[in-house]
Amino acid sequence: MYSLLVIDDEQYAVDGVTQAIDWASEGITSVYGANSAEEAREILEQHPIHVIVCDIEMAEESGLDFLKWLREEGHTAKLIFLTAYARFEYAKESVALGAAEYLIKPVDHAVLRETVADALESWKEEAKRQSQLRDYETICAKLSKEELKKLLDPFQDQPELIPEPLSNNLILRVKEYIDQNIEGDLNRETIAGQVFLNASYLSRLFRKETGEKLSDYIVRVRMEHAKELLAQTGEKVTFIAQRLGYSNDSYFIKTFRSSVGMTPHEYRKRSRKKEREEIGDAGTLP
Repeated sequence: MYSLLVIDDEQYAVDGVTQAIDWASEGITSVYGANSAEEAREILEQHPIHVIVCDIEMAEESGLDFLKWLREEGHTAKLIFLTAYARFEYAKESVALGAAEYLIKPVDHAVLRETVADALESWKEEAKRQSQLRDYETICAKLSKEELKKLLDPFQDQPELIPEPLSNNLILRVKEYIDQNIEGDLNRETIAGQVFLNASYLSRLFRKETGEKLSDYIVRVRMEHAKELLAQTGEKVTFIAQRLGYSNDSYFIKTFRSSVGMTPHEYRKRSRKKEREEIGDAGTLP
């Protein structure tokens, strides 16, 4: 049901791990051996692997380099390093890269068996957690406003405990609401009311999940919409400012210049010049 891959450039070392231990008793029914990182990659392409036991010092490619590749490719297998040298820098880097364990050769078979069993249990727990997260994300994306409110009720006193998939769904709903209501008066209280949260908490949650202030996001979306209106319509700047919720023209112009790097009039002039040049280019014979 589960599988183990052993990587070592010495065949006797591979045989010692694959053949000398009763892996079936740990639920590992498929055991593979490889004498190089390249051979290991071929096995990974053909079979799902759950735990890997890998030598660090190999002739063509080190185990550390192999682990970097493993993580870059998104493989979730737990990796246990074996090494003949107790080097601190090896141990430090292996931990930084997410190795499950670091064992010194020669390793007792009972210890290796227990270490692999622990790594497999860790893999099972993570796989279960990821499956639950995916299921939760699916549920959150089908939720009606009434269902969302009911789901959020238990977290009203401790909103910081809202599960990540639900937080992601809330942020998505907030962004959709802002995009759909960008023309007009947008404020934190109105937006927070759409997802049944306190306005100050929503601001903290938005920044935590996106890395951007809610107010900055609103301004950025407004300025993008302003650019479209300036380029595609002949509406006066005053009217565009009002459409976007700015009662003060001067403040709108100042905000636009700070965000875009030029005034609304300059942006409109440049956009029309660019449009004329594109039309001219299109009408030029090759």
